[in-house]
Amino acid sequence: MMKALEKTNHHAEPVASSFLFDQVAALLCYDPAVRSGEQDASGAMSAAAGQVWSVLGDRKLFDRTAVDKLRAELAWLTEALAPLSHSAPVHEQTPWSLQDVADGQETAYDAAYGTALTALESDRYFRLIADLQQFCSTPPVRQPLRRHLYRSVQNHSKASRQSALARLR
Repeated sequence: MMKALEKTNHHAEPVASSFLFDQVAALLCYDPAVRSGEQDASGAMSAAAGQVWSVLGDRKLFDRTAVDKLRAELAWLTEALAPLSHSAPVHEQTPWSLQDVADGQETAYDAAYGTALTALESDRYFRLIADLQQFCSTPPVRQPLRRHLYRSVQNHSKASRQSALARLR
């Protein structure tokens, strides 16, 4: 999808903004499921965060200085959710011979779940969500370089300098 956006730069902003809005909505949609401990919710939420991270990384569309902080925070969220998406709760029907292994897995799952909940309940997470919503409402789209405008400004400043020097003489 990003390759198609690169080819149509003047139409890219609405499409990318719409896709970004959808991925942020998906991120928020998976939040209650992760909090309640649903099996695949953390992986889906992590994937949505990765999609947002990827869209924000398109330097042809968005101003880099505006998105660097958001991308760092999305990486933090994905990192906090990763252990939970890689572990699974152990069910009660575990055979007696595997009970010691199951106890170790349950402890790993509980630790991963605790880490994910701590991240989702932090001020940092809520600030990230607020910043993403603000970004979606008014995305800082990168202005394309226009060589003729640049040259015009450059020539104008050169002429201004020359006229200022002429006045000093």
